[in-house]
Amino acid sequence: MGHGIQALTVGALVKGGEQSEELLCLQGENGAPAIRIHSGERTEGHGLQLLVDFYTDAKVRPLTLSVPWQAIGAGEHDLLLRYSGHLVELFIDGVLVDEDWPMGSVQLLENTDAQAYEGALEVKIWPYALTETERDGLIRDKQELESRRTLYLGTEPDSIQYWKPRGFNTGVGDCMPYFDGETFHIYYLFDRRGHASKWGLGAHQWAHISTQDLRSWTHHPMAVAVTEQWEGSICTGSVIKENEEYYAFYAVRAVDGSPARLTYAVSKDGIQFTKSETYLSLSNRYLLSSVRDPHVFKDAEGVYHLLITTSLVDGDKQEGCLAHLKSNDLRNWQEEEPFLVPGYHGEPECSDYFEWNGLYYLIFSNDGLARYRYSKEPFGPWLRPAMDTIDSVQLRVPKTAAFPEGRRMVTGFLSGPGRYGGELVIRELVQEEGGSLGLRIPAELSGLSSHVVTHKEERLSLSNLNGFSERIVGRMEGEYELTFEAVPEHPTMFYGFSVAADSDFKHGNDIRFEPSNHKLGVHETVCVGFQEDEVSSIYHMKGLEERIHVTAVVKEGFIDVCVNGKRTSISRINREHAYLRFFAQFGTVSFHNITIRA
Repeated sequence: MGHGIQALTVGALVKGGEQSEELLCLQGENGAPAIRIHSGERTEGHGLQLLVDFYTDAKVRPLTLSVPWQAIGAGEHDLLLRYSGHLVELFIDGVLVDEDWPMGSVQLLENTDAQAYEGALEVKIWPYALTETERDGLIRDKQELESRRTLYLGTEPDSIQYWKPRGFNTGVGDCMPYFDGETFHIYYLFDRRGHASKWGLGAHQWAHISTQDLRSWTHHPMAVAVTEQWEGSICTGSVIKENEEYYAFYAVRAVDGSPARLTYAVSKDGIQFTKSETYLSLSNRYLLSSVRDPHVFKDAEGVYHLLITTSLVDGDKQEGCLAHLKSNDLRNWQEEEPFLVPGYHGEPECSDYFEWNGLYYLIFSNDGLARYRYSKEPFGPWLRPAMDTIDSVQLRVPKTAAFPEGRRMVTGFLSGPGRYGGELVIRELVQEEGGSLGLRIPAELSGLSSHVVTHKEERLSLSNLNGFSERIVGRMEGEYELTFEAVPEHPTMFYGFSVAADSDFKHGNDIRFEPSNHKLGVHETVCVGFQEDEVSSIYHMKGLEERIHVTAVVKEGFIDVCVNGKRTSISRINREHAYLRFFAQFGTVSFHNITIRA
């Protein structure tokens, strides 16, 4: 007979990395494995991997923890698997390489012994989860621990721009920036497996980094973590500091499919939060199963407001909206009329509200695309600007926070096709005459390097009134920052630059400016002419028929473009960018001050 356990540690010296093979197995009921450690390949790639299949009585399908053998190197390694009920962690040579968040319990046969195969040289089992002190005592070479962490998980980049947590399956999810008057905090959803952890529930947690100058960053412990099996995911929310305490409002997705629970955690320092175990509720006029993304703010009268993503329910009709709660103490809340019912498909997610230079702004996202409204009054009426989007749709759910000297920063993440999470992207908000908003790359985060690879003082002119003209710059090594000015002579023309894997530019991307359409788009160099890729296009760009200044950061897998210091667009290209060219089509353009830094 088997018995359920919720705490266990398995240690082994394993040897592998050359072939698919069994390493270690702990037997469960009916002859099925409870914990299986082996080498093999998975459909998502990464080559040969060290795999741990972890079975519980909650699901038939196991949770699978893994690390590529290529990352750790073939040969002998100390493996430690620690299970503490709500969390299972995989350590290799003392380095945490993967984790997941189980439900249920592991059904082990009583008095079971581990079945060790040829690749498992030493095995030890503890009937409890080792403490950090005990685990630390097992590390054979502590002096090499940090170098192994760098070797296995990768190096930290020089800049936080385009950063994501080290590891091969990690990503930055929804960001929740907050400025407390001294420190700029970015709380973000820490993601593993592109929302696939905990059998697809995500198991997201609030991670935390902070800065006072956008250059030096501090990485903090997890701010709000999954600590109970019933917690499927700690979802997006917001932070406010009052009376020397930080309040983090968020929703918790439950594992049983019941409506997410709105709650908050409290902290004295903004770093270590304690869950309140208090839950807020909405009336059944709203679709309770979709309640999420609470955004908190304080008005000029000292009243607190909470905006919540959900839908109004009227019989069979559902309209996405922002529900509205008010409070005098951040603890007792009263339901008000909906704050906004925008009329779009779906629900307005991850809202943001702020006052800036005498105007009030409301940001929300539908299907990942962020839009904004503005008003001269705190609670509307909300006006839609001609250009109401924030960057391209690939910059997901951007939210803002104040910064010293009247500035305001925007944080979001770069999405990937069919996968949640990505790289952190930081922008600076630009307020134009009339109240419309733009974005630029903060000066503190611009410039990959001061090293100039290429600088062209002379003017580069291209002209073809009836067709296409190009000038190939040549092959570029690695990532780089490209800056230039462009002066078009015909408003109906196309102009821009291209990056490609080959010198004939058949496999690459055009970054194309279209003055007559007031549009910037990133397109494949060879594609059906009438197809527009709206995932990588932005519109209502003023001044493209005049002299423009362009900064483009060309990274492995994506391009980030800033035009005239007030409009940005980031797009994945997912192809090599070795070759660079400039082009003109249906007109004449001159490029000036072309500079490439790497």
